[in-house]
Amino acid sequence: MNVYCKGIINQMDMAIDSVVKLINTLNEEDLNIKPTKEKWSIGELLVHMSVICKADFLIGLGASEEELDRYYEESEPKANLKSITSTLIDNYNFFREGVAELEETELLRETTSFFGAVHSRYEWLLDTQAHFYHHRGQLHAMIVHILKRKPNVQLFE
Repeated sequence: MNVYCKGIINQMDMAIDSVVKLINTLNEEDLNIKPTKEKWSIGELLVHMSVICKADFLIGLGASEEELDRYYEESEPKANLKSITSTLIDNYNFFREGVAELEETELLRETTSFFGAVHSRYEWLLDTQAHFYHHRGQLHAMIVHILKRKPNVQLFE
């Protein structure tokens, strides 16, 4: 496997593992908590996080807006902890397998997203990692500052 892909997978393995551990600190009632009126609830954030890996990978492949809309419609889990966790793991496995197959020439190939951004496939992978880490930080902050819990989950090595 390409060294760059291996690095992305290593970092994402830890990120996914830490999010599963954060989810395990929650109960079903926590999913309805909405810290800010116009923002997502904890459950809505987790539903979004559960589909990021596959959605962002598809964007990097050049999926159309219609293809992404269809993916979201078909893939978003029910807002319960078991379904969210299962969807997160399944979509990460799709991402992981796709990343593992990428050769260096493919990593350097640029694609244009349906919203007009142009990146190499490698940059799309970095973007996916940053996107996921961003929401993981939001989740951790909600658990600590809103639920007043100490999750004791390692976020970085």
